[in-house]
Amino acid sequence: MKLGKIEKWFLNKESHSIKIINQTEKLLNYLDINPNSNFLEIGCGSGAVSIHIAERYKWKVAGADVDEEQIILAKDKSRNIKNITFLEADATNLPFKSQVFDLVLSINVLHHISNWLDALGEIDRVLKKGGCLLLVELLFTSFSKLIGKLYSKQNYGITTKANLDAFMDKNNYKIIYYNLSSSLLWKNISAIYRK
Repeated sequence: MKLGKIEKWFLNKESHSIKIINQTEKLLNYLDINPNSNFLEIGCGSGAVSIHIAERYKWKVAGADVDEEQIILAKDKSRNIKNITFLEADATNLPFKSQVFDLVLSINVLHHISNWLDALGEIDRVLKKGGCLLLVELLFTSFSKLIGKLYSKQNYGITTKANLDAFMDKNNYKIIYYNLSSSLLWKNISAIYRK
C-alpha cells in the first residue's frame, strides 16, 4: 500500500531516518557480520537504511518499495554508491531469484500490506538457508484486531503475533533475538529470525 503525503513527510524526516538506522544497527549487533553479505530492505522508502548499510558495511544492497516517488528519492540520494540498487517492487511479488539474500530487513512494513503473509512468503523465498530476517513490526492485539478489520478495506494488514509465530514455526525459523512490548492496542516486535 502506498503511503499518503503526511505519512511520507514523517517517514522522510531526518529524525525518522536516524531512528530506523539505529533500530537496524541494534539488530545487527546480535549477528556475526559476514563481509560479503547480500542485504535486502523491504519497504525501503527514500533509502536511508539501505544507503547506510551500503556505505558502512560495503555489502551488496537492494532496496524495494511499492512507491515510485520514494524509489526516485532513494536513487537520487544513492547515485554515487556502486553497491546499491533501488527498485519499485511489491513485497508480495519480489523480482529476485530464490535464496539470494543473507539478510532481509523489514521495519514497520507488514501492517501496510493487506496480504502480509504473502510478503513473508516472498521474504522466505529470497532469503538464503541460514540467512536472517530482521523484523520490526506493529502487531495487532485481540482488541485492535477488531478495530483493524473495520479499516481493512483501506488495505491495512491485520498482523497478529499468533499469525506471525505460526508462519515462523511452519517455516522452521529460529529466534536469534526477540523483544516484544505490549499495550492495549498494539504489540511492538523487534526480532531476528534465522532461516
